[in-house]
Amino acid sequence: MPVNSFENYPMSWKPVIDRNSDTPLYISLADTLKNDILEGRLTPGTKLPPQRELADYLDIHLSTITRAFKLCEQRGLLCSVVGRGTFVSSDAAAQGMLTIHEATDKIIEMGAILPNPDIEQIVTDYLKEIIQEPDFYKLMQYAPISYDKLQIKAAIRWFNYYGLSTGKDNILFSSGSQNAIFAILAALFHPGDKIATTSVTYPGLKVAANSLGIQVIPLPVSDGKITAESLEYVVKNHDVRGFYMIPDFNNPSGELMNLDTRQEIADYIKQKKLPLIEDSIYSLFIRNPLPPISSFTPDYGIMIGSTSKILSPGLRLALIHVPDRFYKAVSDTLYSIIITPPALMMQLFTRTVNLGKFDKIRELRIAEVIERNKLFNEICPDIRTSSDSNCPLRWAYIPEETGIIPSEAEKQLRERGLQVFSAERFVVGNSDIPKAIRISLISEHSIKSYKKGLEIIRDYFSPR
Repeated sequence: MPVNSFENYPMSWKPVIDRNSDTPLYISLADTLKNDILEGRLTPGTKLPPQRELADYLDIHLSTITRAFKLCEQRGLLCSVVGRGTFVSSDAAAQGMLTIHEATDKIIEMGAILPNPDIEQIVTDYLKEIIQEPDFYKLMQYAPISYDKLQIKAAIRWFNYYGLSTGKDNILFSSGSQNAIFAILAALFHPGDKIATTSVTYPGLKVAANSLGIQVIPLPVSDGKITAESLEYVVKNHDVRGFYMIPDFNNPSGELMNLDTRQEIADYIKQKKLPLIEDSIYSLFIRNPLPPISSFTPDYGIMIGSTSKILSPGLRLALIHVPDRFYKAVSDTLYSIIITPPALMMQLFTRTVNLGKFDKIRELRIAEVIERNKLFNEICPDIRTSSDSNCPLRWAYIPEETGIIPSEAEKQLRERGLQVFSAERFVVGNSDIPKAIRISLISEHSIKSYKKGLEIIRDYFSPR
């Protein structure tokens, strides 16, 4: 028991730590906080005692508390709010990665976003042709460090689909967008740095940032939009060093950023000379997408264009547009941590794009998403969701009268044979948890099973 008596003093957290451990005290305290969250003794959103008060309670130096809190912030467990204090992050107890359920006929998959493999047959058939070529063995070697003219041509054409003009000296390939995000963060930021994004975002960003000791901060909004004032607030109050955005169908909210907002963000980025990571994973589901933010700030916008949703997840390929000022750092990091794509996948992508086969695949993907959205609207007409006929996901709001929180909804729907993902998985920092679930429209490849999944959602959301 500490020297100071707090037996009857109200405190939201009274940690018990092992003072005989060889582990540094601040690390023990941080580990205790993590365990208390995972075991339910500390709930998301809880305001922690002031650092000085906690130091008095534990009878330890204030700097130890400060170091422990800093470590917990880097792990994504805590979020400091200027003028209000330190809180347990809203997503501290949520599972980070969006995993696919084990194969079973009992679960309808509408959680992870998985493209239809029937469309990928075009890619598979082309791969078979490549394997039959006499010099195929060359593609089983390590991928070269430099790119050839055909690869560069395919990459430039790929970015042209988005409306971004790029050149051979600004292109890099990565083994998927998740690895691209990790490499960019590792190259441009340091442990303890902060980046900002929307209040709900792709969990893979948070996983990558947490593993590198980088804290993710939520952006405030005005009338539901990000503004230059939003960006200035986090830079001024949190010393944010960069930004991450998904302007086309934000994951999970499905929001489509308008042109004025893109221009306003780009203008601020240029003014402050801060890097922007622009994730364009869903942009090509739109036949004529709006110009990317990076097109307005090519010197600071780092754009990721992944093949996983629109072409084939098995390629494990992402293309990165990198401005001159960041190119060497990102390139060196990609090669040093060995997340460059295999030569075979590079060749398959290059031929698919350069010979026009991708155009057919893209049209099939777009048509499928439009049809899936139409079915959703027919079967679940009364459910309030994000809605765009080209978006492969829906952000569905749980009716207030049910009193159900998102994590309960995910669990209960799973018990009914349907996998979806709750809002807690996506929320950033201490943001309010939206009463919503994310529904993938393209993961359940059987139309019969997809309709059954929609019927489960409809019946679950109906007033009881």
